[in-house]
Amino acid sequence: MRISPWILSAAITASLAACQPAAQDANTGTAEVAPPAGTATSDERTYAFQCGDLAVQATYRGQDSATVVVGGRTFVMSSETAASGAKYGDGQGNVFWTKGTTEGTLTLAGEPDRSCTGSGTEGEAAPAATTPAASTATFRATGNEPGWLAQVSDGEVPRLHVETDYGEKKYEIAAPTQGQDGWSGRADDGTEIKLTFQRTVCEDNMSGKAFGATVMLTVGARQFHGCGDFSGAPKVAVKP
Repeated sequence: MRISPWILSAAITASLAACQPAAQDANTGTAEVAPPAGTATSDERTYAFQCGDLAVQATYRGQDSATVVVGGRTFVMSSETAASGAKYGDGQGNVFWTKGTTEGTLTLAGEPDRSCTGSGTEGEAAPAATTPAASTATFRATGNEPGWLAQVSDGEVPRLHVETDYGEKKYEIAAPTQGQDGWSGRADDGTEIKLTFQRTVCEDNMSGKAFGATVMLTVGARQFHGCGDFSGAPKVAVKP
């Protein structure tokens, strides 16, 4: 039986088509290969922060996870629900919560919260903290639930710096009035602030760390309790 030349040609064409490699881009001539299923695209952004006395580097992967390096410690964190900003935690009490790339709060299990400042630029180191540095503070106090911080810096013009609600609210008082047991003054927004201390051993209720003073911070009608120390004060040992 003779095979029609037309049928033979069609069969050859179909056979050759089945053996063709992946389609090539008309402009480059390179094969277009689809990525494997489940492969994530690279979306990493790294920012540097200064959180109190600690340098912190945060690498975000999309919006779901972040790796936070604090000194020699690395924490792998997942996104958590927050009223504002971006909040990440590892489920072990370690939380990094930022608003944009220039401010935030670092919470390490068993330690007081630390307010953070960043450069706001990807890959660049954070500038020195704009709040009074611990090395220049004559007195520094902190408390928990909600986290707060108060520092009195001694310079040409003494200043009282206060942060409450995990750094959400900040107050500055230039040249506060100093008494025998603390400082007081009025912030720019008119809020009356008073920081008082008693020279008694105080143990932080989260970290167990001992301080040389028991502190009460009054901000308007609110009162906060915590512990503090003067710069250069010797460490206090707490009996187990």
